[in-house]
This record gives sequence, C-alpha cells and structure tokens, in this order.
Amino acid sequence: MRIIICLSIVMMTNSLVGQYANSDQKVYDQISEAIKAKEKVQQLNLRDQNLFSLDDRIIQLRDLEYLSLMRNHLEVWDDDIFTLRDLRILNLFGNQLREIPTEIRELRQLTRIDLTRNQVKKIPSTIGSLKKLSYLQISLNELTNVDPKIAHCKQLQVLELQNNQLRSLPITLGKLKKLEQLNAGYNQLRNFEAEWCQMSALRELNLEANFLRRLPEEIRALKNLKTLILTGNQLTELPESILEMEALELLVLSNNQLRRLPEDMGRLKNLKTLILTGNPLAKGELERLRAVMVGGKVYGEE
Repeated sequence: MRIIICLSIVMMTNSLVGQYANSDQKVYDQISEAIKAKEKVQQLNLRDQNLFSLDDRIIQLRDLEYLSLMRNHLEVWDDDIFTLRDLRILNLFGNQLREIPTEIRELRQLTRIDLTRNQVKKIPSTIGSLKKLSYLQISLNELTNVDPKIAHCKQLQVLELQNNQLRSLPITLGKLKKLEQLNAGYNQLRNFEAEWCQMSALRELNLEANFLRRLPEEIRALKNLKTLILTGNQLTELPESILEMEALELLVLSNNQLRRLPEDMGRLKNLKTLILTGNPLAKGELERLRAVMVGGKVYGEE
C-alpha cells in the first residue's frame, strides 16, 4: 500500500516539476508590475488571486512564455489568452472551466497544459494542432471523450487522464510514439485496446480502478514498460505474453479476480515488486511465485 501511495504522490507532483519556462527569468505575480517592467516579461504567475476574469492588459505581454492561473474562479477561457502566441506553459489547475475551446489551436508553441480539477467534458479535435505539446494533465474533470486527433500531438510524453468518466480511449493513442507516461486510472474503461501496445516508449502505465477483464497478447510489445498498475479491475488471468516484458519492475494487480499467474514468472528478471493483495489466489500460489521470483518481492494475503 505504501508503494502505491508513493506512486500517486509522484504522479501528482509531476505538474510542479519544471513548471517555469525559464528559471533564469523573473516571475511576476501582478499584471500591473509586469507592464511597467523595462525588461522582456516572459513569466506571469497569477495563482490564488480570486480571479473571475483576466485583466485585459495581459495582451500587452506579448512575450509571455509561462502563465499560471492556478486555483482561481475562471469559468470560461478569456479570449486574450489566445493572443499570447509565444506561450509555452499554461497552468489552469483548479478553476471551473467546462471546455477546451477551438481557439486553443492558436497557441502553437505550447508544450505543457495543466487543466487538473476543472469540469471539462471532452478533449476536442483541435488539440491535435498543438504539435509541440509534450505534457497534458487533465485529471479530475468530467471527461467522457478524447478525440482521436490527440494522436497528432506527436511530441506528447505525459498524458494524465485519471479520475474522469471515460468509458473508452481512442485506438489512435498507439501512434504516440514518444509517450512515456499514461495514467487513465479511476475511469470506466472496459477494454485494453491492442493498438495501445504500439506506444513503444511507454515506461509507466496506470489503468487502476477501471472495468478491464483481459489484457491483449500484444502487450508484449511494450518493451520499455517499467511500471504497470492494474489495481481494482476484473482480470481473471494474465496473457503468457506478459513474460516477454523484460523491463517490468513494478506490477500491481491488487483487487482483481486472479487465481493463478503464468507459470514462468521468473523470466521477468527485473521485476522487483509484484502486488497481488485482494485476489482469490489458488492455494500455494504465493509460495510458488516467491520461489520462482528470485530477488523480487511478492505481496499478497497468506
């Protein structure tokens, strides 16, 4: 349990890592002060200022690369945001936004967007216009749809979708060849699509608390995957092909319907931690696994 909690903390703090576009540039926290500045203003942090709308003077800050509007009261996107054509990092965490407008396509330099804790219902096709986007965090919203054109974001490395209402994800995710981290836990996913296994750079995959019944044999193609979290699904077995995932270090399968795992789990030489608590494991299964997983830890009820 401690391992899972630590992982969650790491994933949540990802939104804080590298949050400024340039650590050498001054970060302003008032628009009036920024406008008076003699030097080029690239970073503006307006978090926690009880804003319901933006000061329209922000359009004077044409060189902005970083803008944080975190934890305010914004319900709609101010059109002035879309005039900031050099914007690279946009943080809208903790507002009341209901949509991602089509005008977002104007922000073609964006590399990071954080929309955590809003009320967004879909990721529209226009997201595909953001060719430089590498980080998209849209957890804790009301998402029911991700447009297939998200696959046009070829530079995407991190995609955070947890705690939404997604029943499916597009098979086009498989085209995201640079994606390293995908978190779609706490949704309503029914299927693990074989096409997702084409995400060859994937290192962390979290699909906990969904309704998955099986994993595809194609999962063997995730050769770089180190962390696989499938807690709280409806899995009754694992495919034999999982034994070909040689990079796997952490495998979390708690609270499924597993009775046995593939015979030769010892082939996973890098697997350091296997968590099986909350499964109706056959008698002696834990002992068998511990015997074959030399150097790895196996957790489960005796």
